[in-house]
Amino acid sequence: MEEAEAIVRKAAKWNKVQAPRVIFKDYSVKKTESKEHHSVFDLLRKSSIRNTTLILCLVSFTLTTGYYSLSFNTSQLHADPYISCFISAAVEIPAYISSWLALRYLPRRLSVICTLLLGAVSLFLIQLVPQHLSIISVALEMLGKYAITTGTSLMFAYTSELYPTVLRNTATGTCTTVSRAGSCITPFLLKLSVYFKYLPYITLGTLAVVAAFATLYLPESFGRPLPETIQQMHKRERLQWPCITRKETPVSHLDSPL
Repeated sequence: MEEAEAIVRKAAKWNKVQAPRVIFKDYSVKKTESKEHHSVFDLLRKSSIRNTTLILCLVSFTLTTGYYSLSFNTSQLHADPYISCFISAAVEIPAYISSWLALRYLPRRLSVICTLLLGAVSLFLIQLVPQHLSIISVALEMLGKYAITTGTSLMFAYTSELYPTVLRNTATGTCTTVSRAGSCITPFLLKLSVYFKYLPYITLGTLAVVAAFATLYLPESFGRPLPETIQQMHKRERLQWPCITRKETPVSHLDSPL
């Protein structure tokens, strides 16, 4: 206990805050053992949690597919492969900085939707660029990778904030597993360019638009306490979308202006 108190005081000193004189008032520890065992099936048991899980899996799948597709397509950016790799890697630096700023100051849902739509628009516009303006095509593709990389970084924090403590690791692992299916199909997706040059971009842009609209149905977690139980998560989602759970009250003829 003395060691824990020393660590807390050291952290308070680093954060330039005054630690209380007495940190641990009661040294007695009560052991509580929960008989509940949670598994991946809890992510699908209740309708509200199931909807959240499916939407998060779709968004994670879309972002991972887009990230790996644009990364594997690096060789097509420039004639020199070294310059191509440099451009593809350099664009990730502002993306990670943007995700950090968004996590600190912006709502999660709005940030994810904006990154998805920005990536979709930039990928859709590539097919409209004339062949002799290849630099613009590269700029649009890197703008799409910037947006998708930012969204991918945001999703790790967003997913963990939506689920309670007992399901947080399970949900994060499940969404990550589903997203890796996107990286598996990436080489096949890029092969679609054999039939139509811009078909991979159109496919990725369409997936991003669908995922952006699906994100509208996710609850917001920015600035709110993390749920600790499944009941708290279920309650927060019901408060987030009262129109879904609230019954319509019939209008009485006495209330009618007629």
